[in-house]
Amino acid sequence: MAVPGPPPILLLPLVLLLLLRWAAVPVASYALSPGRTPQHKILHLDWPNDCGMSHFKPNMAERIVSGNEAKPHSWPWQVSLQVRPRGSKHYIHVCGGTLIHKNWILTAAHCFQKGKAEDAASWRIVLGKHQLKRSEIPERVIPVKRIYRHEHFRYPTHSELDYDIALVKAGADILPSNFIRYACLPRKQTSLKPGHYCWVTGWGDTRGGKENVSLAESLNQARLPIIDHKTCRQKKFWGDRVRDSMICAGFRDTEGPPAACQGDSGGPLLCQLGRDRWEVHGVVSFGPIGCTVENKPSVFTRTAAYIPWIEATRIRDFFLH
Repeated sequence: MAVPGPPPILLLPLVLLLLLRWAAVPVASYALSPGRTPQHKILHLDWPNDCGMSHFKPNMAERIVSGNEAKPHSWPWQVSLQVRPRGSKHYIHVCGGTLIHKNWILTAAHCFQKGKAEDAASWRIVLGKHQLKRSEIPERVIPVKRIYRHEHFRYPTHSELDYDIALVKAGADILPSNFIRYACLPRKQTSLKPGHYCWVTGWGDTRGGKENVSLAESLNQARLPIIDHKTCRQKKFWGDRVRDSMICAGFRDTEGPPAACQGDSGGPLLCQLGRDRWEVHGVVSFGPIGCTVENKPSVFTRTAAYIPWIEATRIRDFFLH
């Protein structure tokens, strides 16, 4: 993947650290008013009950190995995160993301490192898309209100892509339709068995070249098997760059596709575990330059490892704003 410039250092004020400590205790939280006793259960983390169900069912009949165009609107939680460069009137697709709540998009921290990347006003959320560069009737464009990168994310200040997770708060409620739905979050610390097939989706580079990234016109999908963690940590794979908070998925001994690529970053790794609902088990994080290299599978941030951080961030947002 292309390596962006160094991120700004984020300093947490003391009150933020205190709030995070509160947030780590019960999910039912407290709101404090001057001179009043705590009001219990003011905040309810209202994760959608109707998550993970697509009106237009994905095409899973074929044994798709190399990746192909998705059936339009069959992954209705797929988001295009777009930025307006300085001096430009036009937005460009930078990263994928996953709609997990009417106000929240899950994505990767490394998407927000260049120039105005920390400036929420430079970004927008585009949903209901299939053809990335064409105007489509179902699409919705929502401004970004706030961006929360994980506080411990320090790449490339440090050489590892740890804590590569971010939440984007929408500037307006995103209500579901046949074309826009929420994906489910996995349960905390859920683990996937090696060989379990999941799906990665995005508009990322389809050629896998080292230069001149060419985004896909249509949303693509690919079916990837989960790779055993011990295997992925072998030296000929990714070695100790792979942490317990990451997932490796792909085909071990081939240089061929599919793999996540530039432009797919921040997008979902979607899995079904014993029920029909789609859960976002991973966030596209990193892979080899050129995208498909032997013994270098795609690596995803493991969502289940960050459920406490996701919930704490929502509580923090509730208290501070």
